[in-house]
Amino acid sequence: MKKTLNRIIADSSLAWNNTLTNQKEKFVVELSPEIIDDLIKKRDNLTNLNENDLPLLTNNILEFKKKMLLDGIGLFIIDGVCTKNFSQKEKISIYTIIVKILGELLIQNIRQEKIVEIKDIGKSMKTGGRYHETKEGGSHHTDSPQWKDVPDYLSMLCVNNAKNGGTNLFLSAYTIHNKIFQERKDLLPTFYEQFHFDKRGEFKDGESPTVFEPIFEFKNERLSFRYLRNYIDAGHDIQNQPLSKSQKDALFYLDNLMRREDMILRYDLKPGDMIFSDNHWIVHGRTSFEDYDDQNLKRMMLRTWIKDKTYRKLEL
Repeated sequence: MKKTLNRIIADSSLAWNNTLTNQKEKFVVELSPEIIDDLIKKRDNLTNLNENDLPLLTNNILEFKKKMLLDGIGLFIIDGVCTKNFSQKEKISIYTIIVKILGELLIQNIRQEKIVEIKDIGKSMKTGGRYHETKEGGSHHTDSPQWKDVPDYLSMLCVNNAKNGGTNLFLSAYTIHNKIFQERKDLLPTFYEQFHFDKRGEFKDGESPTVFEPIFEFKNERLSFRYLRNYIDAGHDIQNQPLSKSQKDALFYLDNLMRREDMILRYDLKPGDMIFSDNHWIVHGRTSFEDYDDQNLKRMMLRTWIKDKTYRKLEL
């Protein structure tokens, strides 16, 4: 029998809210001057270096991982001010080294890309565009909910921010769960039911075009959350299994709950900032944005999905 979390989680490291916005010391960090000096000394060879060549950086990133990703609020941001004297190419090399310290980079699409550009290319979700190819906001979600085994961490490097808007938004699944428990406990069992998530055409012959998984799971005393509303709607259409009234009511409530300002950590990433979050329970999104006309100035993030072989796994 599947276990359900039937209590309020009071730990503020897990169940945090918008007050975290004014407590940047809990999630914004910088690389030490010693690490920066080491990177400067080796800057001519950054593209060929790995964690073994940079022990100071490696130890620092592993400390951030333990303190913030695993035992803390589930995310951390490396302030780009500490790498301001590096070129864009060098920053990308440093970012690539850091994400590889955290784990294995996963292939994200049929082009076999492990580092993907997040930028508006004129598409819209209303006509089938992928979220990362639009300038639209909303859609609070976790990444790759259509995968049976989702990435452990989501990471992004900010190359350019938008002319206006594009603020990054983060929510805790523990806070979401607490609110549901307090306000609509009657809906809670529905979120532990399985839903069809559209695989977006990424499946082999003979495989199901959807994955059938719950939104909330609670195993080993850890809560996990997978969600992207469009993928659920499309998944149930594909399987010709309309959502029940109770499911529609639950999802409607959840979508509105995640729009509440008191739930959301807001952060405006600036060029050079790097963010790392636990994709099992940190929900993210962004506000819509207005971009520059100049292609070289347009909002762009580089995204990686990371699998950490040492991550505390949920029991099967």
